[in-house]
Amino acid sequence: MPFFRSSLLLLIFLVVFALSGQSQNGQVDAILTTPRDITQLRALNVAIAELINTSQLVPDTLFDQTIALADELGKTSFISNLYVNRSAYNMNLGEFDQGLIYADKAIKSASVDEGQEELLAAAYSVKLRLMMRRGDIKEAADLATELVKEYQIKEDKINEARTHLLLSTLSTSLGDYPMTMVFDSTAIALSRQSGDVDMLVHSLYTAAENFNLLGYPEKSLVLVAEAMELLKENKLKYVLGNIVNARMGANTALGRYDEALEDYETLKKEEGDVKFAWWMTTRGMLLQRVGRNAEARTVLLDAVKSIKETSNAPVSLKRTYIALQTVDLNQTQYDTVVYYGKLIRAQEDSLQVVRNIKHLQELDEKYKAREKEAEIRLQKEKLAAKQTQLYWSGAGLLLALGALLGFFLLNERLKKRNQENELLLRDKETLIGEIHHRVKNNLQVISSLLQLQRRGLESDDGKGRDALLESQSRVSAMGLIHNKLYQGTNITAVYMPKYLEDLGETLLDAYRLEEQVDIYYDVEDVSLDVDVAIPLGLIINELITNSIKYAFPGGREGIIEISLHRENGQIELLVADDGVGVAAAEKRADSTAFGANLIELLTKKLKGELTLLDTKGYGIKIVFPEKII
Repeated sequence: MPFFRSSLLLLIFLVVFALSGQSQNGQVDAILTTPRDITQLRALNVAIAELINTSQLVPDTLFDQTIALADELGKTSFISNLYVNRSAYNMNLGEFDQGLIYADKAIKSASVDEGQEELLAAAYSVKLRLMMRRGDIKEAADLATELVKEYQIKEDKINEARTHLLLSTLSTSLGDYPMTMVFDSTAIALSRQSGDVDMLVHSLYTAAENFNLLGYPEKSLVLVAEAMELLKENKLKYVLGNIVNARMGANTALGRYDEALEDYETLKKEEGDVKFAWWMTTRGMLLQRVGRNAEARTVLLDAVKSIKETSNAPVSLKRTYIALQTVDLNQTQYDTVVYYGKLIRAQEDSLQVVRNIKHLQELDEKYKAREKEAEIRLQKEKLAAKQTQLYWSGAGLLLALGALLGFFLLNERLKKRNQENELLLRDKETLIGEIHHRVKNNLQVISSLLQLQRRGLESDDGKGRDALLESQSRVSAMGLIHNKLYQGTNITAVYMPKYLEDLGETLLDAYRLEEQVDIYYDVEDVSLDVDVAIPLGLIINELITNSIKYAFPGGREGIIEISLHRENGQIELLVADDGVGVAAAEKRADSTAFGANLIELLTKKLKGELTLLDTKGYGIKIVFPEKII
């Protein structure tokens, strides 16, 4: 099963130790020369983890020295972690009795202080695996069932999922495949609810392997595809081999040998020097199916040897024996077939299938019965609480009736007051709207006076006529805002898309350039407070006017772009044209630069920043806060 076949701590001790043991021990010796403090403790803890993860021997003295230092410094969490690692290390050595001793020590240490729930769960997890490998099936099932109940109470979905995977391993080793499917599906559902991607991927490829065992390779491929997608999205480590192995087994069963052989090569690279028995068996089964029988037999025999040296897992041995039995042996090797047949039957007898399956079912029934009893007790408690509540309700009913009468009178009074307030609010809104209307009319009068005065000037007085036209457009820009406020439903904010469109059309009409110049609007659906809208409108008025006057000389056609967007509490205004640009624009000796000064002054009023754009024509970007304090 996955816990047996996917362990990253399987050790090929003699070879690896000979190759790299001295350098690692040299590192440990160097650490031991440093002061005995928390820094040394952390370094030793890391060194032990590296020795285990690189499949090297870890001397008992190193464990003992590190645990003694953690005890001396009062670091209980380090002690718990070291005992967990030591028990897992013993498990991979096949020293199950010794591993159980350290697993119990880890449980005891992690139970002392709060905040070590994860270490406590890890200790129970390694203890369960040790019990299962030692053959304590009944005891392991009892403990796993109790842990599931405890994790349910704590709503610890991650560790509940992890324990269901252990139960899946247990039920598969007993040959109870329907229970395996229940445990696998439960683990997947809990992993999704927890949001833990690592646990979800673990649950998916475990269930995929079990589907292969049960003869459902199509279902296995569905789970493998999801696990592979999650691996790529989250860049997970150490699980690629397990996913590829499940996919290779499914493709082999379906006769998709080309795909399976691609996974074969990937798995060989992923495996490296450390051989995993479960993967070896899958590879051997593929080699057998494609006719490479000699290679298949060698790999499968190596897998048997590895299983016996490490876990002695019943399911792994049975699976490998069956694969060996079906390798295409010749007539002279018939005795070998008979031999493996005997091994298979002996392995099946050792599982004590009927008795153990019955025990698992009894556990499930007991668990459901206890849940039912707990539900009945809860219902009784709720009924008693409701009876007590009923007694109090009778007494409180009279008080409620009196209070209800008081509330009714108070509600009527408040309702009347609210109606009066709503009436005052409507009157106030009407008054403010009327003020906006009068301001708009007054500004229209001023605009008309400016127009009359402009007409009264001599035709050769171009400077005066332009100044009056610009002043008239500024007044119109402010008047347009008050008109929008008067006509809109919100009397304090201006809807900018419609306002800017009307402003642009008004300016093109004033300068009679509707046929020559187009204005493109990219304005977000935003409304701005009147205190922001007025200076902003004047700025845009000046920028459009400048483009109209200078960007398109000699009847040149062009486009003016107005962009207004909100982002992170800021407003970004962009006004640009595709005209001749600053360098080629007409220079007037009598220019007062009033418009440019006005833009700069209004930008400061908005507390904004002005930037010249590097465009084909001329463009300005202004960024300012949406709310001006």
